Amino acid sequence: MGHTRLGEIPKSRKWREVVALVTGEGLAGGVAPTAADMTGIAAKTLDAARKGLDKAVADAGVHYTFYLLTQLALAARSPDWEAALDRHGIRLANDSSLFDFTAEVQDAIDRHLRQHPSGATDLSEMAQQSAGEAITSLAATRTGNLFGGSSDDVRNAMHSFSTKKGFGELGQRFFGRFVARFLNFYLSRVTAAHLGSPRLRDLGDIPQFNDALRSHCDQSARIVRDFCGTWYSKTNYEQGINPENTSRFLAFALEKMRSELAQQRAEQ
Repeated sequence: MGHTRLGEIPKSRKWREVVALVTGEGLAGGVAPTAADMTGIAAKTLDAARKGLDKAVADAGVHYTFYLLTQLALAARSPDWEAALDRHGIRLANDSSLFDFTAEVQDAIDRHLRQHPSGATDLSEMAQQSAGEAITSLAATRTGNLFGGSSDDVRNAMHSFSTKKGFGELGQRFFGRFVARFLNFYLSRVTAAHLGSPRLRDLGDIPQFNDALRSHCDQSARIVRDFCGTWYSKTNYEQGINPENTSRFLAFALEKMRSELAQQRAEQ
């Protein structure tokens, strides 16, 4: 990401509690974080970084990225898949693979952000990377090949996300990965600064920590899966999906994620 220098973690009480949870302060060495620990870490970090999440709700790049996901799913329903994609600046050849498709999606987001007054932000890059991960991680299981195949194979994979159930699955993966990246934007400062602590003995413990955080956020994002599918299906049928109603739903979904993580913490 690189638009903002990470710097030091704030020294407020909330952030001191986050640091204690991440590092395993007071524990014996070699103690990996449990599922309950990850619940507390995610909830407390999101609480401490609440202003940052408010910025995500207002970020034009985050809005556009999620809007584009809806348009990719709808394009797969079109009689002319390539033409529907071309309206968003995405161009595929007959032999384009899932990898090619994802690269085109990333380029389309980049072009949009270059034309927007605010340009790219750390938050927009988190959303962009999360969208790419959501597409490749889910669609690859349907195409069977990330680098081979054809445009028709990609279309068939994306068509599975054009239903109520399918878009709910895509939305869950996007929001899970976005929240994980958002949290790690802050937590990476903690993990980098506290190597040698009980839970972060050396560099090898950091990828394990990041994997556990991503898995926890993926699972927590189940709270928005049905909401994503229902909103997508109902909105497309009743009025059509546009940037304005997409932005409203995005704010709702991120608030649902925040509330879910807080509730998990309260139930411990």
